[in-house]
Amino acid sequence: MCTRTRLLLSTFSIPAAILSVLSTALPAQAQVYRAYDVYDSVGVNTHWYYGDGYQYSTHFPALVSLMQQAQIRHFRDGVFSVGTNTPASLTQMYSTMASKGMHADLIVPQSTVISADELVAGLQKYPGLESIEPPNEWDIHGGPNWASTLMAEEPAILQAGREMHVPVLGPSLTQPASFIALGSLAQYMDFNNLHMYSGGRNPENGGWGGPDSEGNYYGSVAFELDLSKIDGPGKRSIATETGYRTASQASQGAIPDSVEAIYAPRLILEHFKKGIKRSYFYELIDDPSNVQPGYGLLKYDLTPKPAFTAIKNLLGILADSNTPFTPADLDYSLTGSTQGVETLLVQKSQGGVYWLAVWLSGSIYDVNALQATPIPPQTVTLILPGGKTANYVGKFDATGQTVSSWPNRSTYTFQATSGVTMIRIK
Repeated sequence: MCTRTRLLLSTFSIPAAILSVLSTALPAQAQVYRAYDVYDSVGVNTHWYYGDGYQYSTHFPALVSLMQQAQIRHFRDGVFSVGTNTPASLTQMYSTMASKGMHADLIVPQSTVISADELVAGLQKYPGLESIEPPNEWDIHGGPNWASTLMAEEPAILQAGREMHVPVLGPSLTQPASFIALGSLAQYMDFNNLHMYSGGRNPENGGWGGPDSEGNYYGSVAFELDLSKIDGPGKRSIATETGYRTASQASQGAIPDSVEAIYAPRLILEHFKKGIKRSYFYELIDDPSNVQPGYGLLKYDLTPKPAFTAIKNLLGILADSNTPFTPADLDYSLTGSTQGVETLLVQKSQGGVYWLAVWLSGSIYDVNALQATPIPPQTVTLILPGGKTANYVGKFDATGQTVSSWPNRSTYTFQATSGVTMIRIK
């Protein structure tokens, strides 16, 4: 479904500056988010429509169970062929997933002559549909006339979305020049559609190669969001593909499982901080037929990778009901060695419970030298006035598990690391 050409455009990176660790105070962030909104921001790419020759349909019950265990409730997939010929067995799979609270973003079939009514007839065979988008990465799959064939279908896709009462995403594009070629398509989308890969770099990386007109470098979140302003100005973005490729041996463009385990929770939090509504990891299972295998959160034998475990544990912490409420401000500060420290603060809907995520944002793996670049822990102190205490701490490690402690203190000194530390405050 995806193509990895953008990862290979540049093999160099800007050397990280050697910064001294400063002893400073990091004030509380200006905004507190609902825990549910971060919890709801995670999805995964699947290939249920591949049929019996592949793991998705063959091991459907086991995979659905694993998604349930991880509380991954959103998935992205393609419509079978022209849609209206979707097998009844595939419709039943979607019905089963919908009954378990799993909902689909669907890539519509490509056609310059298909009508909105025909699209709707096909989409109705997919219970649990929650959004639709144009053909995948059409700028590299659609031939020399990709732009005109894409635009010919956009009105029908928009109308189908309105008739199905689901949001319509913009097209997924692989090259910066493709955004310029299309220009603004804001009238055809409710959300922008980005494929955001960092080539194995840390989620907060500043990019590499040349900068865009706003001074942001290729591969960074800021660069991708600049592109979204071209084809979907004023629209919030969804990353329908993101994630990492892993390999057991050093390989260009791939990272070790242990590094992905550290980066995956940070990617979720970083994307959310930057305003991305949802991020779909590519993909659920390793695909050995891919020219660049290793993108799965599960191995081909369905064994969870550490990143899957990390996502499962993060979502377990953030899980909440979709109760409408306005999060209350929390007075706190972090002091000590706060250089490079990132935070995200959320509040649960009940009990006045907050969770503060803390991590060091630097790279722990050099994708060019193919070697680990560990970052030393930094001592920071969380100060909570007003009777609040840090009553539980879960520190994510390279296996995706959390190491727990129960400090029950209003002043809590700890080691910030590259792995996310989740602090429950009450």
